[in-house]
Amino acid sequence: MSKKPKKKTGKTISKNTKAKQARRKKWRVLFWKLALVLVVLFAGFTLYLDSVIQSKFKENRWQLPARVYAQSLELANGKPMTPTRLRQELELLGYRKVVKATRQGDYENYKGSFFIHIREFQFWDGQQESLPVSFSIKSGRVSELKNRESGKTLQMARLDPLLIGQFHPNRLEDRILVHSDDVPEHFKQALLTVEDRAFYEHSGVSPKAIMRALWHNVTSDGRSQGGSTITQQLVKNYFLTNDRTLWRKFKEAIMSVILEVRYEKDDILQAYYNEVYFGQDGGRAIHGVGLASQYFFDKRVRDLTPAQSALLVGMLKSPSGYNPRRKKEAALKRRNQVLKLMYDQKHLTEQEYQQQRETTLSVVNKPELKLSRVPAFMDLVKRRLQDSYSEDELKSEGLRIFTTLDPVMQRYTEGKVATTLTRIEKSKGIDDDSLQTAVIITSSQTGNILALVGDRYTDKAGFNRAIDAKRQIGSVIKPYVVLAALEKSSQYDLATIISDEPLSLKQRDGTLWQPRNYDRENHGQVPLFVALMKSYNIAMARLGQQVGIDTVADFIGQAGVDGKVRALDALPLGVLELTPIELAGLCQSLASGGLKIKPEAITAVTDNQGELLERYPIESERIASELNTYLVKAGMQLVVEKGTARYLHNQNPFTKFAGKTGTTNDLKDSWFAGFSGEHLAVVWVGRDDSTEANITGSSAALPVFTDIFNGLPTETLQLGYEENIEWKLIDSDSGLLANDHCEESVEIPFIRGTAPTEYANCEPEEAEESFFGL
Repeated sequence: MSKKPKKKTGKTISKNTKAKQARRKKWRVLFWKLALVLVVLFAGFTLYLDSVIQSKFKENRWQLPARVYAQSLELANGKPMTPTRLRQELELLGYRKVVKATRQGDYENYKGSFFIHIREFQFWDGQQESLPVSFSIKSGRVSELKNRESGKTLQMARLDPLLIGQFHPNRLEDRILVHSDDVPEHFKQALLTVEDRAFYEHSGVSPKAIMRALWHNVTSDGRSQGGSTITQQLVKNYFLTNDRTLWRKFKEAIMSVILEVRYEKDDILQAYYNEVYFGQDGGRAIHGVGLASQYFFDKRVRDLTPAQSALLVGMLKSPSGYNPRRKKEAALKRRNQVLKLMYDQKHLTEQEYQQQRETTLSVVNKPELKLSRVPAFMDLVKRRLQDSYSEDELKSEGLRIFTTLDPVMQRYTEGKVATTLTRIEKSKGIDDDSLQTAVIITSSQTGNILALVGDRYTDKAGFNRAIDAKRQIGSVIKPYVVLAALEKSSQYDLATIISDEPLSLKQRDGTLWQPRNYDRENHGQVPLFVALMKSYNIAMARLGQQVGIDTVADFIGQAGVDGKVRALDALPLGVLELTPIELAGLCQSLASGGLKIKPEAITAVTDNQGELLERYPIESERIASELNTYLVKAGMQLVVEKGTARYLHNQNPFTKFAGKTGTTNDLKDSWFAGFSGEHLAVVWVGRDDSTEANITGSSAALPVFTDIFNGLPTETLQLGYEENIEWKLIDSDSGLLANDHCEESVEIPFIRGTAPTEYANCEPEEAEESFFGL
């Protein structure tokens, strides 16, 4: 007989219930402990990832380098301009010549009439909005400048300046970092349309995009689709690897959210622009839209067309698969797909879509990727800025530097330097590529540096001869010896007689110094203007002794030479070492009428928001009277018209220049310094190793100067009327007033009341006896 089970009492039930509750409580406690641990671990991991993101951004990887701009071309009624000069500027700026200019960066040109849709730009003195202007060029000057839309007459309009270089965080890095403002709107529209239409809506990760991609991948015929946002792509490309693991995707999602919390959308987009991968150039990766734009189209990002933007965006899916140089058909098809998407999203009109779709890929042959277009000028700008800004500030804070460089003049000068030196070497039997040069062109009145060449090979960075090559300047110094004499005593004028007879001067070591003329001849008693015009060494050495070598040295120092000028007997013949830029500063005081003006390369510096940080105004100091400087300028005009620089006048007879050649005794260095009414230029030619090159100022530096200004429009030098100046016809032999029989007479200026009053004793030539002896 089986036993009946015992009936559970209330006491037993209570025990079991309590045990179960205890176990549940234990599991709950364990669960919450584990959850807390996981939360702590997750929080710690998140904080770690946050620190990784912040530290990476703080490395300045995406912080912007300083951007350096050339001067902007200003248009104003009456301003000198030629259609060729204007078209060259528009070409450099990437403006598009079209039939109907409807967008910023377009222009029309019908004979002498222009319509330009000027781009908006943040200048150092304020924001300039996009401006449609129309004008004509008549008789070499701008006229009828108007706002094309309103018809209003404009006082002035200026084109956006050319970006000529940047100071990169890492000079070895193959990137051209860009700011969001540099990227055209159509590139941004193409990118967001193709890669992340909800970019401004999601928080780093888009669940909707992920689900859409999963569904597509499951239902499609093997063609996969990604669901990553632009933020996720940026995180993967910069912070993570390309491993296809859940762990990497997990980190990517967390870091994307952190990135969105820490930084603005536009900051993320700007970082993406500079990080995105566009393929390989051999062993070198092409990162960033800035470098890709130059690499494929040889142009700046801001100048991309919608079709070019569509091609670059289309390449992101497969840079090698859509490489336009190797797979043209695939690249063209992909580009047109992107254009269609842009049209569907109403980013392009039907007309724009059809026009862009019909264009070719327009990919250039592989260009040489350069860090700077004008390395010598950029070197000068950087040195100038280092007085006020640290290396980090220049390379990371997005400073905007506005300079004085004239890009058209710079390009033209570079071309002439190369061809002229080659011609000189060939004509004089000099070894090929053995001559070097430096050229500086400034505004003759302001000292602003308009062009600068520091190497025969103008795109080559390295030794900057314009700034660093110190050489004896030879006879270029002679106008300052004359000016020192005029400043010291009223007994001197351009007709003062100076002896060009042999001179011996005892030196401190007991030796005798005996200067000689280049032609090895002595010329007796000569007027001062002839000694300057013909560059007579003995006469100038004697003038230096009469004025006082200490006086001459002090005056040259005050006129613009940094450091003490040594008072040597040979100083009046140019025994003084200067760099080309130092000589340009010295000559500036002659061109500007006696004002010491330091050549300047920078106009202003702003921060990356356009706030003005520093202006670089023109500073001047009078070192000589206007009247005495007037006399010396007239003497230097004679050097060009009748003296050692007459080659310039022969080649360019309709433009008046003042100038002076310079040659060292051993024919190592050739100099020419000259100026018109608008420009001043200094040219040096020689060899880096200072060996004899058998060149003079007239045979090397002068031809370079002449070739440059033969094709460079410049205002003629007009001395103009001065109330206290009077002009007299002077006999070149005696320095006295010329009569009707003086064959060698020249019109010379004098300070009123100082001109000679006696006439030269020029006898008429005896008439030849007739055949009959009558």
